[in-house]
Amino acid sequence: MEKATVNGASNGAYRFQWKWVWITLGMFVVLYFVPLAIASTIRGELGFKVIGGWMFAGVVVISGLAGFLSKGVTIWEPAVAGGLITILWYTGIQVVNVLKGFAVRLDLGPLLVFLIAIFGLSLLGAGLGEGIQNLSKKDRTPDTRDTASGPS
Repeated sequence: MEKATVNGASNGAYRFQWKWVWITLGMFVVLYFVPLAIASTIRGELGFKVIGGWMFAGVVVISGLAGFLSKGVTIWEPAVAGGLITILWYTGIQVVNVLKGFAVRLDLGPLLVFLIAIFGLSLLGAGLGEGIQNLSKKDRTPDTRDTASGPS
């Protein structure tokens, strides 16, 4: 039995790749917030539905895309990026509130709930992306079984 290699490590050990944290973080900024900004211009109930749906589905889709595009196994990196983007989002809201003249309100309960939710959704998405990546690799691998002889 041959030992599997992950991310180029010959001993099969998993190596955390900060590169994919930063790539996924960039993907979140562009592919997550730009559609939310565009959807916020839609008036009425449809705009709220699009925003609400993308707030959850977008995390899974973007993390899945990162897991699919990366070479090797990239599960934890999108989840860490999801946690970082949640902290950046929360910090951004606090800065905007201060600039508008409101007092800083550090409500850590909702932040913790969002961190856990986004981290979990990112793990789910990255796992789905890795699964799709594995299926696409299997589809490209030629079948080595002897099919010329037919059934016995």
